[in-house]
Amino acid sequence: MTSIGCIGLLVTAVALLGRWAALLPWGFVGVGAGYAVFLSLRANTVDARAPLLAAAFFIAAELSFWSIERRGWRSEGQVVARRLALLASAGLGTAIVGGLLLLVTSGRGIGIGYEAAGVAAAVLTLTVIALLARRSRLVHPPRRGG
Repeated sequence: MTSIGCIGLLVTAVALLGRWAALLPWGFVGVGAGYAVFLSLRANTVDARAPLLAAAFFIAAELSFWSIERRGWRSEGQVVARRLALLASAGLGTAIVGGLLLLVTSGRGIGIGYEAAGVAAAVLTLTVIALLARRSRLVHPPRRGG
């Protein structure tokens, strides 16, 4: 378990130092796999800290890609502040949605309202991911040729 996570951290560090955007996701896969193994080895597989870890993982991934993105412009203070505020908001939203999903799936008798909110949160999460992926393809179209 620890070795998988450590390998993931090592790959992430190498990707950051080498500024290799293609390698960076593999580092995060290793870290996530280490956490998944950790959860599978526990008697109680539900981790109450999972929403906070998801938010931290999301923010770490965004900051990692931000740090290696190639840009020919100098960052203006307002742009950086706005980007950090959006990232903090997205991290908070990740923690809230994760907490709601954890509550809904906990098996406690919480009622149909919470169940519906959990389903809505899951749908919203997938919609945001799809929109961000689409936006990323529009902003950074794949390169053709060599």
